Amino acid sequence: MERALEVQVLARESIKPAYPTPQHLRNFKLSLMDQINFPVYVSTIFLYKADNNVRAEQMSQRLKSSLSKTLTKFYPFAGRVKDDFSIECNDEGAEYVEALANGFLFEYLQKPDQNLLRDFHPFNYAESPVASNGCPMLRIQATFFKCGGLAITICTCHKLIDGVSLGIFVNSWTTTARADNKEVVPRFVASTIFPASESFVPLPLHISPVQANRFVFDTKKIDQLRAKVSSASVPRPSRVEALTALIWKCARAASRSNLGYSRPSLSVHAMNVRAVAETPLPDNSVGNSVAYLTAQASEKEVETLQNLVCSFRKAKAEFSRNGLKNLLENKSIFDIPESIKAKFEKDEVDFYTFSSIVNFPYYEVADFGWGKPVHVTLPNYVLSNLIIIMDTNDGKGIEVLVTLSPEDMAFFECDQELLAFAAINPPVLDVSIRKNESPLLISSL
Repeated sequence: MERALEVQVLARESIKPAYPTPQHLRNFKLSLMDQINFPVYVSTIFLYKADNNVRAEQMSQRLKSSLSKTLTKFYPFAGRVKDDFSIECNDEGAEYVEALANGFLFEYLQKPDQNLLRDFHPFNYAESPVASNGCPMLRIQATFFKCGGLAITICTCHKLIDGVSLGIFVNSWTTTARADNKEVVPRFVASTIFPASESFVPLPLHISPVQANRFVFDTKKIDQLRAKVSSASVPRPSRVEALTALIWKCARAASRSNLGYSRPSLSVHAMNVRAVAETPLPDNSVGNSVAYLTAQASEKEVETLQNLVCSFRKAKAEFSRNGLKNLLENKSIFDIPESIKAKFEKDEVDFYTFSSIVNFPYYEVADFGWGKPVHVTLPNYVLSNLIIIMDTNDGKGIEVLVTLSPEDMAFFECDQELLAFAAINPPVLDVSIRKNESPLLISSL
């Protein structure tokens, strides 16, 4: 495991909305989707090269002042979860930390190991990401590197904020920071479409030792993989379908090698349901609007990639017909097949969670005025069998962040079928930061 970069905290404060939240908006209702989602923080780290035209103190002040203005529109983000049904919009604010890393940005870009960034969080995220009632909805750390580079870590409470919501928030924050004329305004309407329930079934949360690694697929390899997994049933699989099948198959093989026998498997896939709800939600709707489709594979020794793609495509079709309806009726985010439910409840099933943020415009919208990030990553230190699929920084390839048990990962990262298509944690494409660049002057922070 790579040693974490040493980080010195320089300041810690709460950033409150620029204007008080009106009294009639102070009791924010959660939706059913909010109720049943993981009660955890999700960390997203945006890394930026040095901009010699902007000093660190200017960057810091711009971040804080624009955040304060943005929280006026995103007022629930400045509140605290009160109970299973509401957020108290009390303007207590977002936690904001300024810090200095005893290292250079290029050290991370040369080998983007998330363990280097363990201390780039405003709290002990690497030990426990649980978001308890009364904790901040939004926790941010701005960490400056010696070279002048910057990492902005945004930890969002999943009790309200899904990936699309984060993108809307970041777009609004950066637009405000750049003083653009365009205004990004959120809509908080999810609770009217998915009303809260007394009988909701919360997602189980299992924290365990894990090992993470990053696998990068270039355009050529993705095209080869899509050709390999195509079949008469699915002649034109998408990039995400092809990669999902490969990761799922190799993860199952790793589990089988570790255990010595094969188990049935479920893979669940996060789906943005804003556009498919009976009453569609607007694109700028903020709040959890994520459901999960479930694909199943038997305990057969070897499942072909084509079969796994077909299973995934079949699950998508079934979800389109009944998935959202079943979720609203059962008040549960996972729809576990009856044929496997008994084994699932006894933890005798390999269970994988996939989340694709391919085509999410994180690189495009995250420009505060000193350029787009050179890398975006989502560290995960405690949630096993989680796979995040996202664009590379050039928008051409795809990187997959895989978190498994250490025992499974030992087999997974040596899988020859996987390595025929993936590069294991290569340098980020833009590694133009060099160690001999002028150190950052931050005495005024």
